[in-house]
Amino acid sequence: MPETLHSSTQTNSQTCLSKQQIASLFAGWKKLFRSKIKDEDWGVDTLTVWYIALTDLGMTQDEFNQAKRKSLSLSWPPTAPADFLELARAGKQSEYLDTQTAFETACRCSGMRGDVERDWRHPTVLETANRIGWGKLASAGNRFIKYFATVYERVLIEHKNGANFEIPKTHRVEAPKPARLDNDSPVAQDWEKMRARFGLKKKNKEAVCGEEF
Repeated sequence: MPETLHSSTQTNSQTCLSKQQIASLFAGWKKLFRSKIKDEDWGVDTLTVWYIALTDLGMTQDEFNQAKRKSLSLSWPPTAPADFLELARAGKQSEYLDTQTAFETACRCSGMRGDVERDWRHPTVLETANRIGWGKLASAGNRFIKYFATVYERVLIEHKNGANFEIPKTHRVEAPKPARLDNDSPVAQDWEKMRARFGLKKKNKEAVCGEEF
């Protein structure tokens, strides 16, 4: 009997995917995409990850069949379970970024220097960047997306299951305020001498360093 996470009494519209189904999906992709798929990247470990991820994401039999059908018209196979699921749910509003967009956003924000405002677009993107490391993402190439996808997938599942990730407010460095002169300081006394020498009138307001007199 195929291994499933749910009882066989459930209908096809419910989640009851099997590892055999995913193995068949990968086998079909290898024939279709040929050199675009490396056997070592789509082995038993990847199959298990996809099985767990798609189940945790709540993919139904109907969605699996629909996504499988749509994947046959793609130029490249989906790189992550969430992207495969999105094929079936396209058109339905989703709060999450697809893997490619999330990866590009994380790399761009991680590469920004200083205490600047970063548009992470969604807390799950920042959480993924924190787990991987900003330094790695700042210099990451396109081939790094496979590892990014595995971490991002776990973060999405945790968020869907109730984990709370937040984007903290940016701590901006305020411009230094102008220093006020101490009337008893040597600098203030020099200003007084200059006023007297050139006949300048003293302002009513307290003198501020850098103001014209």
